[in-house]
Amino acid sequence: MSTPRLDRRLLSAITIGTVAVALGVAATVGETRLTSHSHAAGTPTPAPTVPDLPVPTPALTTTPPSPFLDRQVVVTGPDGVLRIGGHVIVNKTYALPEAFGPGGLAPEVDQAFAAMQADAASTGVVDLRIISGYRSFARQSQNYAQRVASVGQEVADRGMARPGHSEHQTGLAIDVNQLSTSFGQTEAGRWIAANAHRFGFIVRYPDGKEAATGFKYEPWHLRYLGVEFATELTASGLTIEEYYGLTSAY
Repeated sequence: MSTPRLDRRLLSAITIGTVAVALGVAATVGETRLTSHSHAAGTPTPAPTVPDLPVPTPALTTTPPSPFLDRQVVVTGPDGVLRIGGHVIVNKTYALPEAFGPGGLAPEVDQAFAAMQADAASTGVVDLRIISGYRSFARQSQNYAQRVASVGQEVADRGMARPGHSEHQTGLAIDVNQLSTSFGQTEAGRWIAANAHRFGFIVRYPDGKEAATGFKYEPWHLRYLGVEFATELTASGLTIEEYYGLTSAY
């Protein structure tokens, strides 16, 4: 007679043997099926492969860099003026030294405006004129102080540069016709927006770009950049800040 311990050992052995036999039969059947299928097809069955899963692209968490960064040549000359790609940069972030000032409009600006004025007149826009050109640091200080006294600093900063931050101090910026956003809807304003780049000018503070430029829409404020760059910038729809990846904030 077996003891209970031996009975349990015998039962375990029988169970293990049964499972092993079952697994062996299953494996043999599987091999037979694979072999039968391969022979029927006439070619060996390739090993199963795991398909490549798409790699998730991480979401952008910062503003993409300017696509034109490779064109930047940043130089701060002995005069303390920042230039990128040969162009003077001045906005709310980047200031001009107090002593900087050419004393008037650059000759190329006068020549380009005269050509633009003549071309506009030939199309019937006969009232194109400069109402403000070069302004020194001292003059801008006076204008800014008066504006702040009139409307407060917060409102003033949206539409008038603090001294040292005005493009007029470069001699490369002009205001034309009238200091009103309604100018953009006049015949002259529409002509300027469509044609200024052909003469080297851009509307420096376009509508809807205050977050980039730091200044509200000013259809009258033109910046001279030369025909090539002005045309490229206009075609891109970008401001100087967006093109070069710059900030503009006090």
